[in-house]
Amino acid sequence: MNFSSKKLTINALSAVLQVVFTALLYFFLYKYLLAKIGVEQLGVWSLILSFSSIANLANLGLTSGLVKFVAEYLLEKDKTKLGKLIFTSTLSMSLLFGVLSLIILSFAQFFLGYVVEKKFLNIALEILPYSLGSLCINAVGGVFTSVLEGHQKNYIRNFIYIVSGIIMFGGTVLLTPIYQLKGVAIAQLIQSIFIFVTALLFTVKINQDNKIRYWKWSSESFKELFNYGYKFQLVSISQLLYEPATKLLLSRYGGLALLGHYEMATKAVNQFRALLTNANQVVIPVIAEKSKEGSSSFLQSFYVRMNRILLLITLPLSTVLILATPFISLIWLGSFNDDFMFSMFILIAMTFVNVMCGPSYFSALGEGRLNVLVIVHISMAIVNIILGLILGKLFGGHGIIIAWGIALSGGSLALILNYNKAINIRFSQMFRKQDLSLFIISAAIIGINTVVFQLLSSAGLGMKLIIIFLSLLLFLPVIIKNDNIRQLKSVIKKKESNV
Repeated sequence: MNFSSKKLTINALSAVLQVVFTALLYFFLYKYLLAKIGVEQLGVWSLILSFSSIANLANLGLTSGLVKFVAEYLLEKDKTKLGKLIFTSTLSMSLLFGVLSLIILSFAQFFLGYVVEKKFLNIALEILPYSLGSLCINAVGGVFTSVLEGHQKNYIRNFIYIVSGIIMFGGTVLLTPIYQLKGVAIAQLIQSIFIFVTALLFTVKINQDNKIRYWKWSSESFKELFNYGYKFQLVSISQLLYEPATKLLLSRYGGLALLGHYEMATKAVNQFRALLTNANQVVIPVIAEKSKEGSSSFLQSFYVRMNRILLLITLPLSTVLILATPFISLIWLGSFNDDFMFSMFILIAMTFVNVMCGPSYFSALGEGRLNVLVIVHISMAIVNIILGLILGKLFGGHGIIIAWGIALSGGSLALILNYNKAINIRFSQMFRKQDLSLFIISAAIIGINTVVFQLLSSAGLGMKLIIIFLSLLLFLPVIIKNDNIRQLKSVIKKKESNV
């Protein structure tokens, strides 16, 4: 399988489409749930999702290596390794997740009693089995979606996710009036089953060597996956400590209402983040191939180009999202909710840094440089918990959100600097003056709007939107003059002249 810019473009565009669609779906889904079950039960749902994700400990990092190994196996002559890899991963994930889910169910009442208000404890325990069922099925389905990625068939995976989102939304609307929060859990379970079955069928269909008759257990495949994956599992455990831990601390120090608003802010910002990282993630099999071939010069130039393009897209979009936050709150929640807007502002600022470490993160995955990922994520987890406990006691729920932001952005910066050192790339090589000028313009736009909105606090919604739109035009001169945009224009002109 050779590098194809056309294939990469199709995968990236399909990822963007999938994220945009999912973002719209979540907008209407959460607006519907707020009206039907209320923000406190939404907080319970968020907490259960975090609690059940403890079962991700069973992953052992096995699926993290699938994309890389599938891409590498496709370059080899021995195609029987693909079937062995798929079956070994599927059986391992089924057994591991099944056992750990049963253990979690056994101790759920004890642990949830500490973090869930008494009046919501029964409903939390009622939906936990459905949430764990969804997680187990998603884990096994993740084997097949990872195989699709390894074949550079991300567009198929993205199509599956789009359809599954429609199923989830439809199921929620049909079942919530009857079963309340339990209806949401059932709808999620149906969504997971659809992803599993559909991804399995496509995996078998795209490659003759993936067919079920070639599936066999392979100790060699398991060892290969485990040797790559155990380090990545340390990353997963660390992620477990700072994402669910943040929500557990928020529930304790900020209450379920704040947790519900934080969950909504997280969904909004995560869709924005996924819009950029999912498009970037498609490079993993490409980097895995080029790394195996020893193309170090390609990897360096590719990495620099990814960073420049990502900054050009991410910074203006982050600025737009910051300015749009009050309006999102008004449309989604019906008011300018302080908890929601505070969460959004912190999440957007820190997620920007995290998104910018995407090229470092995915390049490290593709090349198998996992030591740095392990160190950074463990550090982030420790910092998040320590700061969360300190700032939570001092400032309540808002302090915990700040602690999470500090841990996320600090770890992301450390990863960028470490990876740059590993491949001998200086920061001055990554960005030029035209790239860095975007920061000045972004700060100016946010500053202008903050001052103007304070002076025109009584101005109508239409006037404020006009001011935001006019201020964003300041980005245009820098974007138009950017080298990447000029190259894109020249390619389009050449194609038009050849028609």
